Amino acid sequence: MEETGFVTYGASVEGISMEHVLRRREHNMSVRHFHDEYEIFYILEGQREFFFNNRTFLAGKGDLILIDSDMIHMTRSPEQNDPGYERIILYITSRKMAQIDAKFPGLNFTAFLRENPGIYHLTEAQRAAFLEMYRCFRREETQRLPGYSQAIEAGTVLFLLQLVRELPAGESTLPLHAEDRKYKCVYQIADYLTQHYAEQHSLDELAAHFYLSKFYMCRLFRKLVGYSVSEYQTILRIQKAREYLEKTKWNVSVIAERVGYNSLTHFEREFKRYMNISPLKYRGTLSTVTAFDVSTDFMQPAAPRAADTPHNLTREDKEPAPETEL
Repeated sequence: MEETGFVTYGASVEGISMEHVLRRREHNMSVRHFHDEYEIFYILEGQREFFFNNRTFLAGKGDLILIDSDMIHMTRSPEQNDPGYERIILYITSRKMAQIDAKFPGLNFTAFLRENPGIYHLTEAQRAAFLEMYRCFRREETQRLPGYSQAIEAGTVLFLLQLVRELPAGESTLPLHAEDRKYKCVYQIADYLTQHYAEQHSLDELAAHFYLSKFYMCRLFRKLVGYSVSEYQTILRIQKAREYLEKTKWNVSVIAERVGYNSLTHFEREFKRYMNISPLKYRGTLSTVTAFDVSTDFMQPAAPRAADTPHNLTREDKEPAPETEL
């Protein structure tokens, strides 16, 4: 079988990671994707369709996509027989971003990325700045001279500073098909699920609320969003449960009820399914590990470098998607 894509470079240094991928044909993300890292996605060639913030967006060559930590998102080819794309993604863990914010309290990158997720058309100078940051990361990580990790962090901070200064708030690309009846319906369903994630309602009841048949609603939602209706609601619940585990002292049974589970066993099973760890152990570790933790996705220093051994496995491919109904 012809190779359809490979990682041309991938590495991680103290909470900051980089992945450069080239694909030669249509590719849809197979992972149900949410993680505790900030994701800065730059498109070198081609186009990608994104779903986040309950909306669908189109990004193309020279665009920068900002995705907040823990934001549910999906990316796929915008059309069949897509010729492929090339992209670079900068990942920064939540823990690392907190450390950076502590060093530079006046900049508050965490708040900036939380308030300005979206797709931005970069100027030539901004594109050059991103590529220079990438080259700096790759050069420092490859040569590993004294202070290389600090150099990588400094290059990342300078680039983030440029984003804060130059990306105008609220001027990202608008969602696709906002007036299209099918997309408008799916957006309304996604908004409703986000607002009522803890409520007990069946697929029949949800479909009736929007005057749709259950099977039409489920097919349409999966086609346009990339998630099933049930899965989307489950992810919203798991995200909120994580927040409660991190920020409150409520016991697990109270949290399960708060996020919509009548059965503690069912909640624990679903949480572990997505997080690879039980709720109680998650609270006990207070780690930044998620189902898509960067430390498991890039080679360790002793392993062969990705640039020397191109392969098909990217962060979008490595984790199997949980099976869900409809």
